[in-house]
Amino acid sequence: MEHELVSLGWRLETDVGFVGHVGGFWHRDIDGQMQIAFIAQPYHANRNGVAHGGMLMTFTDRALGQVARLKTKATRGATISLTQHFLAPVRVGEFVEIRPDITKVTTHMVFISGTAYVNGDPVISAQGVFRVSYG
Repeated sequence: MEHELVSLGWRLETDVGFVGHVGGFWHRDIDGQMQIAFIAQPYHANRNGVAHGGMLMTFTDRALGQVARLKTKATRGATISLTQHFLAPVRVGEFVEIRPDITKVTTHMVFISGTAYVNGDPVISAQGVFRVSYG
């Protein structure tokens, strides 16, 4: 699957911090809109054999926060509030994709939301407020 993703313009971005422990996330930019994704792995699974809610929460937190920071050209960002709704299970091997949308930007706050999908079906929605700084 990874080779196909690369051919479609996706790039895997790993991290030396916490996100590195979950395998990193895939990124691409289509017409100015950032898309972020991950492939559910066996180590993401809970006891029910589907992606753990904590993994989905980590994914949406990172995706929304990263888009908030990059689109505002901020140097730093922090989660102030994050609300999430689990809509459907994510099975191991599935590709989960989100395209966050900024709804409002103030001097230091970014309001943003997004719904993650697997094969066009919604699996988790999230709304967040992120504090950003520019220096």
